[in-house]
Amino acid sequence: MKFPVCDYAESEEGFYSQCASCPIESSNPGCALNELEDGTYQFIGQTPNGGVKAVFYFKNGEGVQVVKQDAVHVEIHELDELDHLVSILYGMVDPEGMIYLKKSGRGN
Repeated sequence: MKFPVCDYAESEEGFYSQCASCPIESSNPGCALNELEDGTYQFIGQTPNGGVKAVFYFKNGEGVQVVKQDAVHVEIHELDELDHLVSILYGMVDPEGMIYLKKSGRGN
């Protein structure tokens, strides 16, 4: 499965890194993410771990939620069709915009 599906970047197998490091504003048509009123970002569609949507929480170094461009950390919640949590991924965004993810779950 390829993710994300956007008009701006070549998708990679099972990674969210394009969305975290992408300089494109989510308000632009063709972006895979939608910025919600509460400051989170949402992707609707099949997720790498079997969900039907993903919610992105971008945070600064103090753990306060910030806009994507100001983030150093990201927490991604994958949800099923009933909004039950399927997976949580934690990541750090480095100064060059790359992201490193660690999946939650048994054995992690």
